[in-house]
Amino acid sequence: MDHSPLKRGMRALAALAAASWLLAVPGTGTARAAASDSFTVTIVPRDVWPPTPVTDLVAVPGAEGQILLQWTAPDSNSNALGTLTPAAGYLIRIASFSVASVGGSTTAWWGAAADVRALPPPALSVVPPAPGAPGAAENLLLNQLEPGVTVYAMLVSSDTAGQLSDSDLPSRTPLAQANALVFDAVPPAPASIAAAQNGIGSVLVSWPASPASDRDYYRLLVDSTAPRDFSDEYAVLVDSPALTATLTGLAAGVYALRIAVVDKGLPSHAGIALASPAASSTTVTVASSILLPQAPFGVAMSSAGAAVTVSWMPVERYEDGAGFADPTAALSSELSAYRVYRATSVVAGGWTQQIQLSSSTLIWTDLAGGPQYFYHVRAENESGLSARSVFRSVGTLSAFVIAPDDRSYFEVPSQSVLPIEGTAGQAPTAYLAAAAARPQDLGGRVVKSIEFTAMQGGQTLAPNFSLPVMGRLKLRYEMNASSVVPSGMSAAAVPANPSNIGVYWYNGSAWVQMYGRLDQTDQSLNLETKYFGIYQLRIVERATDFAFDQAGVSNRFVTPNGDGRNDSVVFSYDNPKDVSVRARIMDLKGRVIVPELPQGPVTNSRVWDGRAGGAYVPGGVYLYQIEGEGRTFSGTIVILK
Repeated sequence: MDHSPLKRGMRALAALAAASWLLAVPGTGTARAAASDSFTVTIVPRDVWPPTPVTDLVAVPGAEGQILLQWTAPDSNSNALGTLTPAAGYLIRIASFSVASVGGSTTAWWGAAADVRALPPPALSVVPPAPGAPGAAENLLLNQLEPGVTVYAMLVSSDTAGQLSDSDLPSRTPLAQANALVFDAVPPAPASIAAAQNGIGSVLVSWPASPASDRDYYRLLVDSTAPRDFSDEYAVLVDSPALTATLTGLAAGVYALRIAVVDKGLPSHAGIALASPAASSTTVTVASSILLPQAPFGVAMSSAGAAVTVSWMPVERYEDGAGFADPTAALSSELSAYRVYRATSVVAGGWTQQIQLSSSTLIWTDLAGGPQYFYHVRAENESGLSARSVFRSVGTLSAFVIAPDDRSYFEVPSQSVLPIEGTAGQAPTAYLAAAAARPQDLGGRVVKSIEFTAMQGGQTLAPNFSLPVMGRLKLRYEMNASSVVPSGMSAAAVPANPSNIGVYWYNGSAWVQMYGRLDQTDQSLNLETKYFGIYQLRIVERATDFAFDQAGVSNRFVTPNGDGRNDSVVFSYDNPKDVSVRARIMDLKGRVIVPELPQGPVTNSRVWDGRAGGAYVPGGVYLYQIEGEGRTFSGTIVILK
């Protein structure tokens, strides 16, 4: 970009600095001697030449992806008196090729180069600085340039009249154009790596992004052979920007994994492809099959006429409580569908599938429902169906936690169902209620053992879970002729007949006899209770009249300090004839301090929380009396403070 103005003539004209000149014009006719007429002419010089070219543009490499351009500010050459005046602006362009490569034509190079104000990504567009006073040091930092590329630069300045200087002097000198090789650093490795089985013979591997701006691909290294020291690893290449990879066709066993990143380089890009060191390794055990999904929980129900709507919380875990690889986006191998079932009885089967829904669908409306129906939901993955959710009754809105025998259950009434449902869309507010058989407990006097559990949010066990209002526990027993089975009782022991079955509950420290009401027609014992936990049917010699013994005292030592442990004592008794019962507390002098104990948390029980007249009693020994059917049972309770 060369200029050749007639500078000498222009400078001569410009020597007529801005000034006013008086011109006289002679008079005419006979009045020649009269004063001449005059007028003033003002001459303003015009900027007719461009700024002085920059003479010392250089490019200096910086950190990875950076180049610093440096130069000295030129004179705009805007007047003829030699006054130094800053230029009005800078135009800067860069390219990965030189002026020499286009035949030495600065004009051709300028037309093909990129303006730094509009660089293509990933480079960052920048605005050149406002020109300083002539002689001042100027600079411009370019960022996110492609590492390994040699960048060439050219600078042109402009004046207030819009005239452009010649290109900088180095660009017009053969092989002297300002240039620098963009530094290419070894990329940092990803900070970590995680892996989880997400299907049969399949593992999902994930890692955080490497901060390298020029990353090209990740190298996932796998070692399946003991001692898994990566001496015989194989590599799986994953194009950036992907941050996950799924390994398939894996045999059962243990796999060690680590990850490295490789940046851009030859042959597709400039420079050398550099690889990071591998990140810390992890291991994953691949099983021959994957677990079933967790049962749906938070099952809620509403109805309007014949339309019944069932909803539930998303399943994000396997049945053992382990979370999916990404709980918010389950893979089809982890969770593929939900199925909704309907029946007209809570027990004895008869369930029919109503619909299969996608894994992202959490609500369904049965337009042909009604109060006679019960519903439950199951989750599904490639290994099969989950356990059943709680059963919900349209007619009563109760929730039923069904035991594996399909006959025993814990009914949670509608007044207590809020913890089972939770708040819509908020999984941590709902409890996964489930029942499991305990075959390891059977033998001797124990003929059935079932544990009812509650998991908050489907993952945190709530060992002291209880209901605000009494629920109904139903425990089914099986018969062989006239005997209850299974039974390890000897012939000399208590006969294993229904009239000798009692319910026991484990309160966390001791077994408490709860008795229960016998229903021989239904082959069950029934109990009203607020407590989840372990319940057993045992063969015991039960009286036909009102009875109470020490086994019916939940704990002898009461510590009413609000810590949830032994804050109260429960007295359970057997009342087969449903007679009136009186229960009271006295001090050691026989004075009645609590004339009537309130209803306890289970059928045929009373409870004392260590208070009398609304205030806690002092620590010490107290007497209790339980009276029923003309019989009185007494004992002592210790209050510890």
